Amino acid sequence: MSRAVRLPVLPLEPESFAPYGRVLAPAGPRDAGREGYDIWLQPFAAELAPRLQIVRYHARPFAVRLVERHLHVSEARMPLSSVPAIVVVAPPGEVPPAPETLKAFRLAGQGVMFHRGTWHAIDAYPEGAAHADFLFLSEEATVNELFANPGVPPRRTQVHDFDAAGITVTIAG
Repeated sequence: MSRAVRLPVLPLEPESFAPYGRVLAPAGPRDAGREGYDIWLQPFAAELAPRLQIVRYHARPFAVRLVERHLHVSEARMPLSSVPAIVVVAPPGEVPPAPETLKAFRLAGQGVMFHRGTWHAIDAYPEGAAHADFLFLSEEATVNELFANPGVPPRRTQVHDFDAAGITVTIAG
């Protein structure tokens, strides 16, 4: 039996995104700095060495097939251009997440940092462009595990395939 779920795209606000992580944008009083610049600290957490990389998400249909959650690291995604893109998340906890718990948020000049255990679509979905580039902060061991041994189930990440479960999830773009 199959079913379809269509996700509306929500504006990215710190309050609405709080169950899934933090919005990465200057907000509130600065934490540090000096004349000429301000600093806002962000609580990134990794159990092992971090990995900073640039990821290019290519335009594709607004369909969410795979979601994952990382058990040992928060993960940050920050757009490197003005191309808006959509990210899809679900709260930590339920394994696998029910499709009705998924939320789609539009990133337009702001980034996000997922809490440990937050479910998120593997892809980001660029709007109106061939691709969107992101600065991506994760953990070396988690990223290596996902790409080093295809077909071997990861231990640091849980993955769920909605298509395999007979569920079609689309984003109302």
